[in-house]
Amino acid sequence: MTSKSERLNVLSDAEQEALYGVPNFDDSQQLEYLALSETELALASSRFGLNAQVHCILQIGYFKAKRAFFVFDWDEVVDDCTFVISRYFQGQSVELLAISKHERYAQRGGITALFDYQPWSLTCLPWLASRAAQLVRRDVTPSFVALELVVALGERKIIRPGYTTLQEIVSKALSDERLRLGSLLEGLLDEPLKAILSQLLVYEDTLSDLAVLKQDAKNFGHRHMSREREKRATLAPLHHAAKEILPRLEISRQNLLYYASLVNYYTVFDLRRLKPAQARLYLLCFA
Repeated sequence: MTSKSERLNVLSDAEQEALYGVPNFDDSQQLEYLALSETELALASSRFGLNAQVHCILQIGYFKAKRAFFVFDWDEVVDDCTFVISRYFQGQSVELLAISKHERYAQRGGITALFDYQPWSLTCLPWLASRAAQLVRRDVTPSFVALELVVALGERKIIRPGYTTLQEIVSKALSDERLRLGSLLEGLLDEPLKAILSQLLVYEDTLSDLAVLKQDAKNFGHRHMSREREKRATLAPLHHAAKEILPRLEISRQNLLYYASLVNYYTVFDLRRLKPAQARLYLLCFA
């Protein structure tokens, strides 16, 4: 099991809050989501005790808003409780006690059935993992993959899994894509080309060949233009190889541009610390 600190952070704090945080309704949202239809109210009224009924109304409203279920303390949702009690239980004494786990799951089952959804389960994992594998071929940005998976789950009316599960699915898809590309490159790159790529990361004095290639010409003087021609000559065999090899990797132009950008983002020292296949991929895309 991957530790919390080692998991890939696939969503920003704001995105996590939007998907997994308990809703924080304003007045108009309370009217939109907590004003129940007759069918919805009948489900809530079927629960035993006013305490459970208030909780069920909140869960119905929150599910309508986010298509997810939440565990919350009453003091986290004071304003929503006040709205629900004043609307549906006016004049009644409602004591807000802790809701048992059994009651929570019973309510979830009823709400899931009411909205024709199905709960997340391990039987959904192969399909979602396959979808993630397709998505990383388009764009390896973790947040893109994660949010597209959430959309796909919604289209199938499957309640999204917890954030940890989503992290693990996205992380594995990205890892598998790296392995796929590394395996393909190993078979496509001959030893002379590997040597050329490796040479770009070898320090000579204080400046590597790659660092020179990454520098833009400062002006159009003879010296700088001569250096530009040298750079193009260095990249020429790599560019030719890239034109032959990259289409066989079946990666999108989005990913190609992203991998190329990493050569400018990372220092040469950083690139040398990567696995050889990973660094070679970035360099080919850069070429």
